[in-house]
Amino acid sequence: MIDAIENSAYAVWVRESPSIWAYTTILSLHAMGLAIIVGINTIVALRLLGYVPDIPINKLRQLYPWMYVGFTINAFSGLSLLAANLSNDSHNWMFYVKLTMILCAMINLELTKVRVFDTPAVINGTGVPAEAHRFAIASIVFWSLAICAGRLVEYPNFVEKWVGMLFGH
Repeated sequence: MIDAIENSAYAVWVRESPSIWAYTTILSLHAMGLAIIVGINTIVALRLLGYVPDIPINKLRQLYPWMYVGFTINAFSGLSLLAANLSNDSHNWMFYVKLTMILCAMINLELTKVRVFDTPAVINGTGVPAEAHRFAIASIVFWSLAICAGRLVEYPNFVEKWVGMLFGH
């Protein structure tokens, strides 16, 4: 199945085409989607932590559709990049760390919406739940780890070497 996906016409086009519309554009879309979701999420997190107090908390919920747009761009571009390199990524544990951090970040995003932005205090603009700080810090941590793991996916030998050095192997 991995061979079938990786050798499909689309995956080969993404991986091998000299066209700017192939790998270059898909990777650029991946970076733009990441910038949208992580950038907006960071603004929300910083506001929940008490920074940029001029931004009304109850208005930040309106940014959620834009975060979903960023995530959708990343999901589709990421699946294209994965199809082009599936045999390598499917054996790379750092890839699974990246996916796990993205899953945690998205669960945190949804929990923040429900447990912070859907509360009467935030809706009325009268306060912020105490747990908002935890969600904000978790957001910054999960997205930072996802980005780092995503970069390290391309350097499996480097990661293996350093993990081995850390744990004395």
